[in-house]
Amino acid sequence: MYENNKEDILCSGIEYTMLSLISNKIKVLIVGGGNAALTKAKTFVKKGCLVSVVSRDFNDGFKELKEYSNLKIIKSEYKKEYIECNHLVIIATSSKKINSEIRLHCTESYKLYIDCTSPQDGLCVTPCQRNTKNIFLGVNTSSGNPRASIYLAEKVKDCAAKYDKFIEFTSDLRKRLKNSSIKKEIMKFACSEDFYFFYEKGKGDIVLKMFYMDEHIDNRMVIDFETKNCNS
Repeated sequence: MYENNKEDILCSGIEYTMLSLISNKIKVLIVGGGNAALTKAKTFVKKGCLVSVVSRDFNDGFKELKEYSNLKIIKSEYKKEYIECNHLVIIATSSKKINSEIRLHCTESYKLYIDCTSPQDGLCVTPCQRNTKNIFLGVNTSSGNPRASIYLAEKVKDCAAKYDKFIEFTSDLRKRLKNSSIKKEIMKFACSEDFYFFYEKGKGDIVLKMFYMDEHIDNRMVIDFETKNCNS
């Protein structure tokens, strides 16, 4: 049996294992209609998840989300059957009794759940998310400090932004290496500080040609890609 480590979490900080969910495949149930529920609804709806929100009453802010076809509003009391067809459950009611009941039902049904009212009692939390065109970032702090996560997320995003075109270049390269027998070797070479130096100088295609032959890389496509980036 797994030992209860809640006390250790509260004393020494939270240790996370992060997953990236494929949004349009994920069904999310939010129980509650207040501010916390609205915040989570905005996050998951705008990311493209299929979101259902169940509550007797709803914050007026939910009207802002009526244009989203992936949001379903259910005016009802919570019922256990609501969780059965969802992957993730978000607990956001003001009733300790109902919240405890939902946690029990989620545990029995092996559902992942976020408890907005008592985060340490949930199985997961949502990180502060930021993205560039080609990079997605999630930031949490081990002490559970949301404002610090927002501050850091902006800092990390600014740092990551300068690598955005480089990530696009190497991702395009990876696609073209699908049938190469030395795909791993080339990608390890390309995703390095040494190669990034030459890429920044506009010499990435030349360096790739020097080390790898035509049977592994479509050189014309590499040149076309770098020319497009240089002219943009």
